Amino acid sequence: MKRKTKVKSKLSVAFSTNFPEAYKKFTLKHVNERQGMPETVLAKPFRECKVALITTAGIHLKSDRPFDVDNPAGDPTYRLIPAAAQEEELTVTHIYYNTKFAKTDPTIVFPLPQLRALTDKGEIRSVADVNVGLNGGILETSAVEQEAIPKVMALFENEQVDIALLVPG
Repeated sequence: MKRKTKVKSKLSVAFSTNFPEAYKKFTLKHVNERQGMPETVLAKPFRECKVALITTAGIHLKSDRPFDVDNPAGDPTYRLIPAAAQEEELTVTHIYYNTKFAKTDPTIVFPLPQLRALTDKGEIRSVADVNVGLNGGILETSAVEQEAIPKVMALFENEQVDIALLVPG
């Protein structure tokens, strides 16, 4: 990570902590609000569902290429995380929140073991083998909306995911 990015990260965290309303306005000005999105009704009980996680907290496998936090527009790519991934295999690359605790305990922003426990208890059918890490600090959203999200949706459809839980960073 470049020195400029480290400074930017510290300033972003300080700004969001000390001026939460202003930070919220700044971050939401990049969001394209969608109207008329169809509602989806779950057609079967939870215990029959395959569940995937998707997070914007910058989670990825340590063996993966880190997100490009030096890109001023943000990194629109995604990382796949298998259902069997263990906590010690995960890390975080993100600059718009304090990642100290997420690096210590990735389940804070990516509760994969908790989902596996729900499978063991019979509360859900299974955890999908395609779980997704995104870097939510994306200021130019068109690439993620037009490229990454359709690919992720296709992966979820191919994996026959019934529910995708979004865990923001």
